[in-house]
Amino acid sequence: MSDTQRAGVLRTVRELPRGVAVLVFGIAVNRMGNFVQIFLMLYLTRDGGYSAAQSGTALTAYGAGAIAGVFVGGSAIDRIGARRAIVVSMAASGLFVAAIPAVAGRPLWLLLAVACGAGATGQLYRPAATALLADLTPTDQLLMASAAMRLGLNTGAAVGPLLGSLLARQSYTLVFLTNAATSLAFAAVILWLLPRDVGRGKTVTARAGAAAEAGELSQTGTGYLPVLRDRRYLLVVSGTFLVAVAEVQYQTVLPLVVTDRGHSDFVYTALVALNAVLVIVTELPLTRRLERVPVRVTMSLGSALIGVGIAMFGLPTGLWILVVGTLVWTFGEVVSAPPVSAYPALTAPTNLRGRYIGLMTTSQSIGYALGPALGAALFEVRGGAVWIMCAGLGLGAGALLWTGAGRQKAAGSPRDTTAEGARATPEGDGTAAAGSA
Repeated sequence: MSDTQRAGVLRTVRELPRGVAVLVFGIAVNRMGNFVQIFLMLYLTRDGGYSAAQSGTALTAYGAGAIAGVFVGGSAIDRIGARRAIVVSMAASGLFVAAIPAVAGRPLWLLLAVACGAGATGQLYRPAATALLADLTPTDQLLMASAAMRLGLNTGAAVGPLLGSLLARQSYTLVFLTNAATSLAFAAVILWLLPRDVGRGKTVTARAGAAAEAGELSQTGTGYLPVLRDRRYLLVVSGTFLVAVAEVQYQTVLPLVVTDRGHSDFVYTALVALNAVLVIVTELPLTRRLERVPVRVTMSLGSALIGVGIAMFGLPTGLWILVVGTLVWTFGEVVSAPPVSAYPALTAPTNLRGRYIGLMTTSQSIGYALGPALGAALFEVRGGAVWIMCAGLGLGAGALLWTGAGRQKAAGSPRDTTAEGARATPEGDGTAAAGSA
């Protein structure tokens, strides 16, 4: 990256509202201490006295709770506001995670209930964070703000496992208490550093009269039904689900392939680390360069590249193809992730923003949850088929995103800020998304 490009990125980041920096900082701190999924299985089998099957059931309960939390989080935004939803989510998450060591060794049903509660409350904040980001950011800066939020997530995710490993050497109880402390710290950051009126649908209040005349606010109390009527948006949601199923195979099938070919575990961890480092280093500057590119292009192209890159792991060649596959997969992620993250806020009616975000996030969570079982089963029956599946899912997702996103301008294009972006129609047309031509 040239000095001019670097200066442009830094200037863009500095120009983001102060509230965005507060949100990104809080997310990074929370993600850095998010250890439950990494260490729960080890803790329960080694110190908790549970069998592998029982511990796996607890991890499944956590995952099921996480999916439910994301879905409920979309409605929570529209009911209590994004700022309050984050505070409630993180405060409750801290209590549930801290309770895990306390219920270890007790009846299994109690552990399952606590694990499910930890998953639900720990993920409920995700739609709220995206909605809060949209409230804090001018529309033409939302793409860069989304990339900045992902930088906080990825940085925390890169540091977290290392910190967790150090804590686990001392005590698994310390691991979960630290996890709880970071959740509470995130709640405190949002509670004390952001004004109370942030994330409470300020644009809805400002436009209440006009929206009421248009009949827009009458949709607020109908749950997810107005979102499900938006046929174009459902295509986008379906595309993100397919991408999630394909991408998660790097956690499930890739380590099996690496070891089957005689490589050490270090090769697998090095590939994953390469992906993480490249995303952290390149996503902001590349997003800055792609701000003017229509989101349908970046979302569809990036999603297709994710599927193709993951599929390249199945090519029967040397170690170099694993590296190339990682580069293609990472480039697809860097290109598509920021616009996919920003898209629900760009396209949703303001008063339904939470539900649009919740449905998108839920579809991705379900894809990440179902993908491992599907990929592992397919790999066991016929190894090469899983890679064909990944390529097909990526290309299919690209087609769905291209069709569903419609003819939109770039996410960074200047807009009429008084309109807060055009609306997707209740009939499901979806072409009147923010910045549509």
